[in-house]
Amino acid sequence: MKRLFLGITLLSAAFLASAQNLDSLQKKAKVLQDEKIEQYRRSSLYQILVQHPDADYAPTIDSVFLMVGTPDKFNNHDLETKAITSTAKKAKKVKENIRGTEKDPNLIDVNEFINSHAVARDMVAKWFGRDPVTGNFNIDLIVERGYYDASFDAIERADAEGRGRAMLADAGFELIGKTFLTANDITFIDHGENSGKAAGGIKQGFAIAGRLASAITGEDSFTELGDAAGTTIGTIANEFAGYKVNIITYLYRLNWNEDIENTFYSEYWIDENTGPEERERRKAAFENTDLFSLSYVGHTVTSAENLSSKTFSRKPLQEQFLKVCTRAIDKAIVELQREYDEFKVNVPIYAVNDDGTVEVKIGLKEGVNENSRYEVLMPDMSSGVTRYKKVGMLKPVPGKIWDNRFGALEEAEMLKADRAEAEASGSEEELAAVEAAENADGEGDAYLTSTTFSIISGANAITTGLLIREVTIKAENN
Repeated sequence: MKRLFLGITLLSAAFLASAQNLDSLQKKAKVLQDEKIEQYRRSSLYQILVQHPDADYAPTIDSVFLMVGTPDKFNNHDLETKAITSTAKKAKKVKENIRGTEKDPNLIDVNEFINSHAVARDMVAKWFGRDPVTGNFNIDLIVERGYYDASFDAIERADAEGRGRAMLADAGFELIGKTFLTANDITFIDHGENSGKAAGGIKQGFAIAGRLASAITGEDSFTELGDAAGTTIGTIANEFAGYKVNIITYLYRLNWNEDIENTFYSEYWIDENTGPEERERRKAAFENTDLFSLSYVGHTVTSAENLSSKTFSRKPLQEQFLKVCTRAIDKAIVELQREYDEFKVNVPIYAVNDDGTVEVKIGLKEGVNENSRYEVLMPDMSSGVTRYKKVGMLKPVPGKIWDNRFGALEEAEMLKADRAEAEASGSEEELAAVEAAENADGEGDAYLTSTTFSIISGANAITTGLLIREVTIKAENN
């Protein structure tokens, strides 16, 4: 009997261990799947701010912009300078008929910065990991962002034959040629007056942000940020009851083609095998070249409002500004993608469900709404360069659109708390305010982790990992 009991115990332990191992393996497999799904080629983005030092709340705008990260559907291609100063003494409205033309003061300032700072050349230098002392280049970043086989790490010369040269041509087509710069002119528009309760709480925060900004950028324009914010923050707290952010965003693209690529490799490329005399010649030639340039693509004008929960409105204004500013920049990027096909991003299908729907990790932040339509793309490498062919179409399922905007989940939790408080108090006015805030969020759900799409066409060809790209949008979300 004891042996039987022991046997049953051992079998139970073995079964439990197997179950735990299976669970562990499933979790590891899920992590590997998630990592694999995230391995898709993103466009690269460099973001700068057009500063107006004398404008209202300028220090606040400066500090918050530095906290806004690169959108996760792009690779961060930032250079050292993150802000330029406008020649205008303060932000001013630009007439629509001259915005984006040679008379646009913002465009004049941005173009001057791009040319005087050799921005295009520095973007190329970053792509090839240039050492400013030796002049050496490498392809580490291209291998990393292109998700190439590890064997390509051994390629040291850009004129390598066979697979190496094909890889570099592929990289130039899909990676380097999709490098962008956005210049953002941000203005806060206040809607009323508020109490000064928040002033003390954020004064110190802005002082710290100013010191951090100077350390990160090395820009003199941020040196006195903290002190300036400290002297103006009381005014800001008193004036803001609600506000919105207006933003004008200008889009540029790095020019890269076969001729530029060949000249770069033949005239400027340096590695450890380059002789001393040739190294000096090529190093000087690269540092003085005007081969590289940026092309102006276009601009967009948009805004985002501070429509928050009652609880969120009690948070430090710095946090509120960060939320609104981040959402405004995300929205500007969406609008630019709607207008200019070359700026559109491809995003992978995360899962194909048993009911025939698919999951993709995009949502309101990327402008998804019930009228959105996406084409499904399959990579074709038959030519040696990755290209894509359309194999299907998708549309979002109503009620299953993810609200992945900055701070959305936290705000949803706060709205739940506000609703419970309003219902407990029995105040119809408070309940109406909560419902207005809930409705302001539109058709998204912050508790989802992806958006569900139904298949319009191409069901038999659609699999996990294929890329989707937006083709039509008729409505927009704030």
